[in-house]
Amino acid sequence: MILIPGKNKLIFISAILLIVCFFAPDNAQAATSTVRGAAWWGTQYKYVYFDCLDDVTGDRLDVAGNLTTPPGFRFYAPPCTNIVHHVSIDSNNNFSGDAWNYSLGLISMDGLDMPPDGGASISAYCPSTCNPSNNCWACYNPADQKVYGWARVDGSGDWIRLDSATTTPILNQGWNYLASSTLPGHGVMPGDFVGDASSNLGWLSFNCESELGGIGNCATRDYKVYIETLQLGHLSAPNWSYNDACSEGALKAVLKWYLRSGVQAGYEVVVNDSPTFATSTGDYICWSGIKAPAVASQYIIPNTDANCQNLSYNSNYYWWVRLYYLDGGEYKPTPWYRYGTDDNRYDGDGAEDDQTDGNPDGNIETFTTYRHEFPTPFFSWSPFDVLVGTSTDFTSSGSVFYSSISPALPQSCYESSCRYLWTTTDASAIIGDPTNATTAITFFSATGTTITLRLTDNDNYVCSLSTTLRINYGLPIWREVKAE
Repeated sequence: MILIPGKNKLIFISAILLIVCFFAPDNAQAATSTVRGAAWWGTQYKYVYFDCLDDVTGDRLDVAGNLTTPPGFRFYAPPCTNIVHHVSIDSNNNFSGDAWNYSLGLISMDGLDMPPDGGASISAYCPSTCNPSNNCWACYNPADQKVYGWARVDGSGDWIRLDSATTTPILNQGWNYLASSTLPGHGVMPGDFVGDASSNLGWLSFNCESELGGIGNCATRDYKVYIETLQLGHLSAPNWSYNDACSEGALKAVLKWYLRSGVQAGYEVVVNDSPTFATSTGDYICWSGIKAPAVASQYIIPNTDANCQNLSYNSNYYWWVRLYYLDGGEYKPTPWYRYGTDDNRYDGDGAEDDQTDGNPDGNIETFTTYRHEFPTPFFSWSPFDVLVGTSTDFTSSGSVFYSSISPALPQSCYESSCRYLWTTTDASAIIGDPTNATTAITFFSATGTTITLRLTDNDNYVCSLSTTLRINYGLPIWREVKAE
């Protein structure tokens, strides 16, 4: 696949890098991220390369530009030998460095000259200081995931507008690509740019998927601009709902992570009951060890890992993850990311949405386990054969609850320990008292009817039990009568 970087895509890449930095407080993010790939500048100028490792020159006879004159045929040279250039995004969400085009030469992402709009498109939208006085022409805004500002062709002085108003603006795909796609229907992965930049020399496309106004043209040429650096965009925990706790037990957590960019080759997870850890001294509750190769995006506790203890009820846990990537056949780690600090907790919408525990301890950097197991409803009915128009007694005999004093010890429900709610799918049925432990129900429809008992304990933990009964008509009564 040929990757083609564009001015707009570069900006998006920088935005992604900036987001990653925002998510990782301590040392969770690399200070600078690398932008790779190629952008398409039309049939006259063809590809713009964002890193010399992507340059196509030399004896590639399948690339038309290598046989044109001038300059004529070039003999092969290893990447980054004769021409060295790179594009990067720093921790302030600002782009820097140079892209390269076979015909026009180097294309700068930073510099001291004043852009055509006087820098208004930079200072107005960049979250950190970015203007020509500090060598900043292009930036990424994590609030709207757009790239702003300019790039410029060094040789001709032509400017490239990265935030032009187009039907397909330059955007960078975030971690939540399944729920919110920058280009619906195209499967754009996290860290990839889409959209177009504009210039007097023509439009510059950052992704073949967004060519032709968003229709896509990858069957003709396959390219994109993307962030190469492996980064995390989001962490969530404990991802263990009431339904999960009812069916599989309350003492469990699923720690999930979502990529912001790059390719994962392994991972390492640490869980602790304090905000620090040390794997060398055993200061942790659970340590996965290095899992490589591995492309898993979640870690489940409990498990069979030798260095992983089970969780405790009503306890608060911090957790960290770092990923591994392949570099020359060697597995290398990213910085550590800490849940609640180094992740995109608010996802841009101002709502905390990555905790399923309700954050009972008020600390966004921890997830909290349930206080105890969930109540277990059970019921029986009499008579066993349920008939239309007759009363059937339903009793919650055998239902149990748990408490913080004995979190795993079942206790039989009594009047003040459990609350009941009976419901049925027969809309015409008459339920005596739906909140009693025992209730009478009269059904009026001869069909398969579902009866549900919802059981709630004193901590408002809820589980339900349902069963479907066949409601029948009673048999007719036959009597023999002597003929007269």
